[in-house]
Amino acid sequence: MVRPSPTDADAPTTPGPRRPSTAGAVLSQTLPGAVVAAVVALALTALSGAETYARLGLPDPGPVVTYGLPVVRALSESAAVVTVGALLLAAFLVPPPGPGRLAVDGYRAVRIASWTATVWAAGAVLTGVLAIADAFARPLSVVLTTSTFTESLQGLPAARIWFLTAGVALCCAILCRLALSWATAVGAFALAVLGLLPAAFGGHSGTGSSHDLAMSSLALHVVAAAVWIGGLVAVLVHATVHGAHLPTALHRFSTTAFWCWVVLALSGTVNALLRVNAADVLTSTYGLLLLAKVAGLVVLGVFGAAHRTRTLPDVEGGSRAALVRLGGVEVLIMFATVGVAVALGRTPPPEMTAPLPSRAEAVLGYSLDGPLDLPGLVTDARPDLVLGTLAVAAALAYVAGVRNLRRHGETWPVGRTVSWLVGCAVLLVATSSGLARYAPAQFSLHMAQQVLVMVVVAPAWVLGRPGVLLASVRPAAPDGPPGPVEWIAGLRRSSAGRALASPVVATVVLVATGWLLDVGGLFDALVGDHVGHLTMTVWALAAGCVFARGVLDASVPPSLRVGMVVVAAVAQAGLAVTVSTSARVIGGAYWDRLGPAYVDRAADQVAGGLVLGCALVPLLALLVAVRPRPDVQVSQ
Repeated sequence: MVRPSPTDADAPTTPGPRRPSTAGAVLSQTLPGAVVAAVVALALTALSGAETYARLGLPDPGPVVTYGLPVVRALSESAAVVTVGALLLAAFLVPPPGPGRLAVDGYRAVRIASWTATVWAAGAVLTGVLAIADAFARPLSVVLTTSTFTESLQGLPAARIWFLTAGVALCCAILCRLALSWATAVGAFALAVLGLLPAAFGGHSGTGSSHDLAMSSLALHVVAAAVWIGGLVAVLVHATVHGAHLPTALHRFSTTAFWCWVVLALSGTVNALLRVNAADVLTSTYGLLLLAKVAGLVVLGVFGAAHRTRTLPDVEGGSRAALVRLGGVEVLIMFATVGVAVALGRTPPPEMTAPLPSRAEAVLGYSLDGPLDLPGLVTDARPDLVLGTLAVAAALAYVAGVRNLRRHGETWPVGRTVSWLVGCAVLLVATSSGLARYAPAQFSLHMAQQVLVMVVVAPAWVLGRPGVLLASVRPAAPDGPPGPVEWIAGLRRSSAGRALASPVVATVVLVATGWLLDVGGLFDALVGDHVGHLTMTVWALAAGCVFARGVLDASVPPSLRVGMVVVAAVAQAGLAVTVSTSARVIGGAYWDRLGPAYVDRAADQVAGGLVLGCALVPLLALLVAVRPRPDVQVSQ
């Protein structure tokens, strides 16, 4: 043991600056914004609350419901965006100290998210209760003392949406409390983003003409807003408690915020064009609220530019004061826009004169004039704002990566580029052409869409080896913070990543997808709305990628990969026969509600079975790639 010297003992000590507590930092950055959101929502709802019930011919349920619902919803959504932002910081903004580990600041952010997700869940439950009273236009006391509450869970989509949101938020809170690894934080972030979607798919965007486009645009809008607002709050809390790697976190968030601003502007424009005529913008409450959101977005864009030109250099120089001051004002404006958005959701859009919709238009959001023909693949195109945009963005990003390599004198195999671009083109056709317009109305065309995505797009993308391209374009610095390449590798090393890499699991995922949907009854449960169609397509793409990656991984013995293809092909052939010969019309209740009259459902189901049989061709074609050749090894 070494004794301290008298000199050391007598030396004066100068304590460093005291760091604010985590709880104090969180409250100082979130509580004023949440209050602003609630006050704005309350004030703006007061302008149109009576109008909402009068337009629907309903009595006024009283001030507790009329004004309590927007306030509670604003507070709940404020907690939601803070949860998303905290998990964004933990997963992607603050570098972890090692593979699979959470940084100290990341662990603190996950713990913050566990508390805010709990508040989010509680707020969603209360919002659901108030939504029931709002739907019946009855005081809250009446709803809580009758059987209306339990009966409404089956008959009111708004109530189910909020209770579903509460369940997802509660699961997110529990996962955050248990999270000790970086991969778990990523999973919690994905779950939090998923929890935003039920509320986004409800409201005005879920009804009326073109509601498929409105729902997709609003989903993108809500996610982008949550990542932007929540991310800024998380960065400000991180700066307030003097967290490490602040310049890295701020640089990463600055890039994320820019793209969120772009998505907000584009998706908001699409949603506005679908909901209000230009002539009604200045003459309706709904239009004025839209203008308020536009003004807020412009102001926030100016703040973003100021961050890039002023606060980033200051932070790199060691000063956090400008970031905290400017960011604090920006957060208040952001939360004010949350309040405007809540009030907008409570305000009926101006009536748009339109003829009485057909049965198909009422269900799908658009009309179907007749059966799909070959020219209709182009002339009847219906863009998918989620997957269609993904196809275009993936193609542009890949081409940009290849060009970057060539500018630096490196080469990239043409075959990989062609494969990736073919996959993007097929995805665009499957989700945004006339085929996508008619797929929700005909079983055979729906099967064609799923087959193209699962066994054409997915293998083409895997053969494009985007992970290797990313590693070539942005190689990791030995002493630099982990980036996207390390993130991908970390997810592959996680428990879920290793499980999905198993040949058995990959084969089961692919086979179970078709059988559970078409024979197990999931198709009947999901086919009824746009969200269900989108879910089936996304799941088909993910299952196809998992399977193709296993088949094309040269580290797996060739005999095992051949076995994967054979099992999948036999199961697909059995599924095709089962669907073609089934006496039960799959999705019969939905087809009866939809029409159209020109479709023979029994014959169309037989055709759908034949389409499923056609999937054997690309499946068996994978056998060509099952060779012990390093060129096709999927190691990234």
